[in-house]
Amino acid sequence: MLALFERKKDDVRRGLGTALVGLVKPIVIGTSGERRYLKLRRAALRRLREVDKRKRKVERRVSERTGFSLEHEVSRHGDLLNLLVESMTPMQAAEENFTFVTEALDSRGIEWWLVEDYAGRGYRIGTREESKPLVAAALMRPKVTIPMYVKAPQSTAVALAEVVDLCQDPDVRIITVTAPKKVTDTNWAFGFRYGCSIEFWTEIVSDSRVVIEAPAENRAAKLMSDAEFILQKTVTDSGRECRTPTVLNRTMLEDVAFPIDAVYTWVDGADPEWIDSKRRLEADLAGDVYHPEANHEARFESKDELKYSLRSVEYFAPWFRKIFIVTSGQVPAWLNVDHPKIQMISHADIYDNADHLPTFNSNSIISRLHHIPDLSEHFVYLNDDVMLGKPVRPRDFYLPTGLAKVFPSRNHRPFGAPTAEDGPHFNLTRNIRSLLESEFGITVTHAVKHTPYPLLKSVQFEMENRFPEAFEHTWSSRFRHHDDIVADQLYHYYAQIVGKAVATSITYRYINIRDENYRWVLRDTLRLRNRSTMCLNDAPVEGVDPLTDEEVGDFLEAYFPCKSSFEK
Repeated sequence: MLALFERKKDDVRRGLGTALVGLVKPIVIGTSGERRYLKLRRAALRRLREVDKRKRKVERRVSERTGFSLEHEVSRHGDLLNLLVESMTPMQAAEENFTFVTEALDSRGIEWWLVEDYAGRGYRIGTREESKPLVAAALMRPKVTIPMYVKAPQSTAVALAEVVDLCQDPDVRIITVTAPKKVTDTNWAFGFRYGCSIEFWTEIVSDSRVVIEAPAENRAAKLMSDAEFILQKTVTDSGRECRTPTVLNRTMLEDVAFPIDAVYTWVDGADPEWIDSKRRLEADLAGDVYHPEANHEARFESKDELKYSLRSVEYFAPWFRKIFIVTSGQVPAWLNVDHPKIQMISHADIYDNADHLPTFNSNSIISRLHHIPDLSEHFVYLNDDVMLGKPVRPRDFYLPTGLAKVFPSRNHRPFGAPTAEDGPHFNLTRNIRSLLESEFGITVTHAVKHTPYPLLKSVQFEMENRFPEAFEHTWSSRFRHHDDIVADQLYHYYAQIVGKAVATSITYRYINIRDENYRWVLRDTLRLRNRSTMCLNDAPVEGVDPLTDEEVGDFLEAYFPCKSSFEK
């Protein structure tokens, strides 16, 4: 009751403060001018925010002392005590909070329903407004031996023991419960974003109808009829059976309802057999004698980028249907090939002309990806140096209509004819530009960001049929050639021209690991964790030192510290 009383006092103070400002404002403006008033107002607001922040911190610390008895190692992160764990993913954190809340409600026989499944943030459930005291009592029932917090929108996060006081406030219609967790020796932490929100829904009865009102917007609406509210069985993405209002099970206009696959291309450049095959082909095409001792010149140390990229997919995009990994027959030693989502694809599976193999031309391989057996119409191509940085949704890559989103760069590609002296990325754009100018009279100039590439299989086949000579030349080039095209970049431009893609943006971070000037970018990316995608590109730059392998490895292990189910 004391906490409730304090909140009401704050409301009174705010009301008096607003009235006081109304009296003082004309006096200050009249004597010192409006600019002086605005300056004083900004300073006062900053001071009030600082005071309010300190007050919330004190309230939280007081509640912690009596809110739980700790029996495990904890660490403070984001001003919340976090349980230290060895491994955790976003979905696991959300599911643990969801399970705690729903088991507490089930133990008291309290009816609840699923409002929103896991979607890169915590679950949302609903229950009846009149159940609020029972919900509070149910959440208090378990013995809490780890840090657990509860908060309402715009309120201070306090220990779960405060939930009874919080629920006594008639204005509180949503609370969120979380047990913050942090992976030991990292900044990989899970707080209220992955908490389970409990919404208290109200039944409004009139002479003519019964209306159910939710306290917040959902995928349907805040208001629904009692017929639309009827609960029906559903299954969460994690496989748990529960119930949800009928209207929330409908397919909405904005839903991306089709399956989406992920496709990787990968090569182990340190594999002696792969090196041997590459050197033999080079010698054969050049008419030279093959010398096996040349093998060591091509060896390099892998940073296991694919392993960390797959971790990012499991952390941030668990909605992918399948993950295809296209290789020359190689398999990473750490990969769990028995995982139900993983499917290994050999080059021989996607080339119908044996004379095009073996190939060491990534442009050729990428331009055959749409020939993968059982590939869905919608697929996202990721190079192994491209990773996700935070939760993403299907709608970040596709429109509900099925059109793909593409992500142009602000940079422009130079004009001129392709030459062997220029960088491959310049020549690819020049060749693609020439194709599209000849076919459509439209010139392309913007580069393409190093992000995951959302593609449509049918459009890839359409391009192949429209530009057969360009595709055939690229497929037959066993090594990169300055006359190549590459299908993922051609798609970026072509699909916009024919109305099969729309240009938009995605939060993105480019890091060139061959340029030490990107060291601060690496550190900033890890600190903020606020970009949807990132690329750790390997582009040599004259006159600068590269980042060390140790720096890059430490970054990857710190950003993606927990083993995925795709690993043995």
